Amino acid sequence: MKTKFKISNVMKWSFKNIWLFILGIVFLVSCSNNNDAPDPIIGKWDDNIVLSQKSATLSSNTNSVTITTKYSGWWLAGIGLDNKAIDLTGINRLSENFIVTTSDFQVERKDGKSIIITMNPNTTGSERILYVSLQGGDYFDGIKVVQSK
Repeated sequence: MKTKFKISNVMKWSFKNIWLFILGIVFLVSCSNNNDAPDPIIGKWDDNIVLSQKSATLSSNTNSVTITTKYSGWWLAGIGLDNKAIDLTGINRLSENFIVTTSDFQVERKDGKSIIITMNPNTTGSERILYVSLQGGDYFDGIKVVQSK
């Protein structure tokens, strides 16, 4: 038995493969990013807290500073005094009103937009540094309070 070779079968096969190849190229090009702008960093948010100030210097006596925020959607991420984390167990850090009190300081959030930081007298003989960390979504900010010796 002899099989006849037909040119039309080869032409159909080639046309089909060429058509699939062209569709594949079009698909790849349409999925590529031709935008010249750099891709945004995933997780990087704009400032959605907007602190009135990010640092304060207080004397060794009892002093306080009031810092305001433009927005109220933030929460307390943490507090540290002289590189030691303060236990915030029992504090509703999402609340628009809370008070964190220790023997060295008090941090109070009032009406969602005011932060009142009070430092008690510094009798340690060295400078004290208090950090108050805030978070709003995936945006992080903080306040540094330095109390002189």
